[in-house]
Amino acid sequence: LSPEDVEPYENALPVYDLAVAAGEFSDAQSVEDCDWMQRPEWLKPQPGYVVTRVVGESMNKRIPNGSWCVFRANPGGTRDGKIVLVSHRDIQDDDTGERYTLKRYRSEKAAGDDGEWYHTRIVLKPESRLFGYQDIELTEDVATELRVIGELVTTL
Repeated sequence: LSPEDVEPYENALPVYDLAVAAGEFSDAQSVEDCDWMQRPEWLKPQPGYVVTRVVGESMNKRIPNGSWCVFRANPGGTRDGKIVLVSHRDIQDDDTGERYTLKRYRSEKAAGDDGEWYHTRIVLKPESRLFGYQDIELTEDVATELRVIGELVTTL
C-alpha cells in the first residue's frame, strides 16, 4: 500500500525483512519505517501484528519455504507449544546461518527459592519433512538470553 492509504493495523500490516525483524519488532512503527501490506479481510485488526517472509525448510510441515507469515510481535504469557521466532547469540539457524530461528517452543520450568519460576531447559523443535534438522536445546544458564521476537499467528 502507498503511505497515504495506510491505516496502521486497521487496513494494513507492517512488512519486515526477516533479517531486520530479528532485531526486534516495534509496537509503534510509523508508516515511513517499513513497508505495509493490505490486511486480509478475514484477519481481525490487531496492533502488534507484523508480516515477514520465512525462508528455510526446518518448519516445512507447517510453513512452506518462502511463505509470508503474520506474527504477534513481542508476545507475553506462555509460549509452550507455540511456534515462535526467536533470537539468541548461540543459535545458528541451519537454513539461514543467522542468530534467529523459527521453531516450536517447549520449556521446562522450576520454582526458585523466592517462588519465582525460571526455565531449566528450553527446546526449539523443527517440524520438517526433511532429515537433518535437530532440536536446539538451551539449558538454564543460556536460556535467559533467548528473546522471543514473535509468535506465529497465521501463514498467508
